[in-house]
Amino acid sequence: MGNSESKTFNGKVIPPTQKIVGVRFQNAGKLYHFAAPADMALPLETWVVVETIFGNQVGQVICVPKNPEQVIQTETENAPLKSVLRIATGLDMAQYQIMRERAERMVDVAKEEAASLDGDIRVVSAEFALDGSSALVLCTGTFGKRQQAILRRQLARRMRCRVELRNVGPRDQAKTLAGYGVCGEPCCCGRFLADFQTVSIRMAKEQAISMAPSDITGMCGRLRCCLAYEHQVYKDASAGFPRLKARVQTDKGLGRVVDWDILKGEIVVEIPPEGPKYERQRFRYKVEDVEVEPRKS
Repeated sequence: MGNSESKTFNGKVIPPTQKIVGVRFQNAGKLYHFAAPADMALPLETWVVVETIFGNQVGQVICVPKNPEQVIQTETENAPLKSVLRIATGLDMAQYQIMRERAERMVDVAKEEAASLDGDIRVVSAEFALDGSSALVLCTGTFGKRQQAILRRQLARRMRCRVELRNVGPRDQAKTLAGYGVCGEPCCCGRFLADFQTVSIRMAKEQAISMAPSDITGMCGRLRCCLAYEHQVYKDASAGFPRLKARVQTDKGLGRVVDWDILKGEIVVEIPPEGPKYERQRFRYKVEDVEVEPRKS
């Protein structure tokens, strides 16, 4: 088989008889890596049964990295990779569909039980292990350990399985609900974003976006995710722009930069730069068509 030596990455030993595959359990979900037998044919989009800490689950192969040491993102330091047990059979897929329907029932039951408890418990989604012996219920809101214990006990009794509750944030809730963003497109989190990045107000300012809450927040109530992954594009495109409030010389005289249109490569200039507001007019110019006045020391 060529190189017979094992490889080690982040404390994980990858035997020469194994290969690494990336598996996803939901659309736009996080990518997890598993060890599979080297001779197991796993083309992309193959459905497989894998071993997880939550129990055996069905997922879809999304990638087979050629250089695992460069792409494996470990979830637990120095923990061995879990295994791909087999390619999913027709029986596995039928059981998988039954568990998805059972998960929908679990959500309805959880909402019913949560409504009878004190606190603000909002049930987001549920997921069953392939054999139905355990379930993971995602919740959001404000609730204590007592309410959590009561809800877990009631769900375990009614659904006859072991139940784990996990508290998630508003972005995870929006990802599950999907829907449409202010741009009119399906929400990025439910369509292709596997991980959430840190988003800051500074990103919005550097993209010359209105600070109105309706323009910078998503349906989750947090800053829109696109501000983060589009930030570098805007930053590169605006590299040669004059700063806001800078004075520039135009074909209509001296003016002051009041806004940017980065994607069009234009700036909005107010002429004259000073004086009564009713006397000022705004014009659009290409960045290369104006000359920036030097700043006074």
